Amino acid sequence: MKNGLGWGRWASLGLVLGLVACGDRDRVAKVGRTELLRADLSLYMTSHGGELEPAQALDALVDRSLLEEGAREAGLLEDPQVAARVAAARREVLANAYLDKVAGASSSEEALRQRYEAQRESLARKQVHVAHIIVRVQPGTDARTRAEARARINAIYARLVAGEDFGAVARESSDDAATAQRGGELDPILEGQVEPRFFAAVAELKKGELSKPFETAFGLHVARALEAPRTVVPEFEEVRGQLAAGSRREAEEALMQRLRSEISVKRYPEHLADMAGPKQSEGEKSR
Repeated sequence: MKNGLGWGRWASLGLVLGLVACGDRDRVAKVGRTELLRADLSLYMTSHGGELEPAQALDALVDRSLLEEGAREAGLLEDPQVAARVAAARREVLANAYLDKVAGASSSEEALRQRYEAQRESLARKQVHVAHIIVRVQPGTDARTRAEARARINAIYARLVAGEDFGAVARESSDDAATAQRGGELDPILEGQVEPRFFAAVAELKKGELSKPFETAFGLHVARALEAPRTVVPEFEEVRGQLAAGSRREAEEALMQRLRSEISVKRYPEHLADMAGPKQSEGEKSR
């Protein structure tokens, strides 16, 4: 049979790891030379958001398989572009399935908790709890408006240095309406949660200490520490995704290193000369 059953199976993205032996119960339809399995139907239903009933999904899957059969009979697998797309789909499915299998062991609950304990020290981050007053300055503001904003924040700072209550001044003067009602108080902030310039300006303030006016992308600020800075370790669930991503990345790097050492690769750069690269603009060509 032309191209064999394998091509028809790989052309359907519902077929992940090749043909498997199946009993009658696993078979839900046969379209030409292609057998459709329960796994194919299940994947088709999942890929459509679970909105289709099994009978509806089977009808739709049969229609797609009819098109697949028709394409094979029309010889489309002999078209290099079509064959390349089929091969690309097969390659991506297998590559991702292999990565999932290899990374699975290192991403188990037990493995991630062990990783959490081993990295507790590096996961620790500084936390601050401050109140602030902001005079907002929009990006691109003209020099005159910016100078007026600086004069305003300096006047606010002078009032605070003179002993006025920070909360009262914040309620009266801050452009941050949400925090102004709370006397300028912000929720505790972990390093990395806000713009670095803001965190750097308040990170070393002792409890009750007032910062000098400073600027961020949002405007001009003055802040007061409500508590001394402290170092906190996030709970496991807060960093579970981060730990899993790091574990998968390390597993993938180790896998690729092993595969490169075990499987020979030969490139033919001389065959690339007549292949078109990214199109350049006229300006880029003239440089």
